[in-house]
Amino acid sequence: MRKAIAEGRISTIDGKIDPEVADIQWAKNTRARADSKRTAGSGATDAGSPLLEGEGAASGPNSAPGAPASNGYADYRAMREKADAEMAVRANLKDAGLLVERAQVQRGAFDVVRAFRDSVMVIGQRAAPRCIGLADSREIEHVIVDETRKALEGFEARMAALLPNKETT
Repeated sequence: MRKAIAEGRISTIDGKIDPEVADIQWAKNTRARADSKRTAGSGATDAGSPLLEGEGAASGPNSAPGAPASNGYADYRAMREKADAEMAVRANLKDAGLLVERAQVQRGAFDVVRAFRDSVMVIGQRAAPRCIGLADSREIEHVIVDETRKALEGFEARMAALLPNKETT
């Protein structure tokens, strides 16, 4: 009680404390702790409300009718703890090799697709010398299919190198 009087949270009348007045002043001038049963706005005097004097309740597109005027300490703490837990999960996934950075994936995919494009674009140049002197269309087709298969196998090998091993998942 002495500390509450010294901090101005409750007042005395002729050196004595009026219990009813002290309860009202205590509720109005003391912020609710996170582990207390009291929540913001639970009393008639809005004890523990995060709004400063003169501040109005939230309004605008994010405030729903019938919703509480604002978040209390417990709500903010719960949001912070949820964010901390999500960050810990992401860190664990990254340590396990199950989560990678977006920029690395984008760069790797770009490089693989560019190399595939380049290998497809030279199929004609690689197949043409092999087709000289061939008169049968099936033989020419086999040469083109063979060069196409080589390009696709190279693409497959590059993609497999980028993806995680099946044994680790």
